[in-house]
Amino acid sequence: MKRSILVYSIISIISLAACSRDDSEASKAKLSCNSEQLRSQIQQTLQTGINNNVHQFAQNDSRQFVDADKVINASHELSVAVSDGKLDKDNNGNPVCSSELKITVPTNIWQQIQTNAPLLFGKTDFIAHLNQQLQGNEVTLHDNVFTKPIQYAPVSDNTNANAASVTNSASKFDQTGIQTLSTVLGNALLPYGIKDTVMIAGHMYNRADAIKLITNPNAQVLPLDRLSPEAQKASDILNGHSLATESNNQADNNHVIQNDITADLLQQARDNNRNANSVINAKWHNLNDTVRNTLQQEEQKWIAQKTSQCQAKAAKAGSPAQAELIRLECDTLMTNERIKYLNGYSLH
Repeated sequence: MKRSILVYSIISIISLAACSRDDSEASKAKLSCNSEQLRSQIQQTLQTGINNNVHQFAQNDSRQFVDADKVINASHELSVAVSDGKLDKDNNGNPVCSSELKITVPTNIWQQIQTNAPLLFGKTDFIAHLNQQLQGNEVTLHDNVFTKPIQYAPVSDNTNANAASVTNSASKFDQTGIQTLSTVLGNALLPYGIKDTVMIAGHMYNRADAIKLITNPNAQVLPLDRLSPEAQKASDILNGHSLATESNNQADNNHVIQNDITADLLQQARDNNRNANSVINAKWHNLNDTVRNTLQQEEQKWIAQKTSQCQAKAAKAGSPAQAELIRLECDTLMTNERIKYLNGYSLH
């Protein structure tokens, strides 16, 4: 009898040990390092950080070079990827996943960033500037890809696990490190948001000319708020200045000679004005609905100001044809400047 009891006891102990090993193996099998919730939450953390960083910069930017909405729209184009994780243990013996986070900036946006960078960072090497910010953050930059190693808690692979426990587990990642990365990304995207027209030393320049001026102070570029040769002629007439007589070879019906306005010159002014207004109307209707509603009151004031200013100039002309030319030149110039301004509210 005692021998039977002893045999049963041994069998029970062996069975319990086997079950314990089975349970342990099963426990390991229920942990997974792959979670869509993790990638989604990292992306949300990055987006929130970029938004805050960009809005803060725009508020403190006395030059008003950057359109925050353009930067934020560009940030939505970033590709966020988390590589397959490796299950391991941390220093305390707890299960932990190790993986790699990759943030890819679209090539067209990255190229525009580097082109515009001098307007924010001067002659500083932009890539070197970014790499300096990345030091100590375990982030590397190669071409247009930011890479960072990450660790996070594994999620349960048990189909019976409730959604809340899976989400909470996936949330256990390096929040501080990701927030720091979002600041770096926000700074990197800032040049993309530079408006198409910017104010430098009291004058308005288109973006390309402004970049030339920043990189070479001696560059010969004409501010947008200075009159074109044609508009200058009209202004000279308006202010009673006589125009220099053209040489005999150039004096023909296509030039202003003293106070005479040729039909060809007037028709060219009409064509230029019609084209400018066609472009601005298309630009206005293609704006984002929210942006257009925000600018609606401002646009109405601008139209009234343009009409009043150009009519006032034309009223001082010496002839009806002269008055029409001056009004058309004034309207076209102001419309083209406004087109460049509205371009700053479009995503390029």
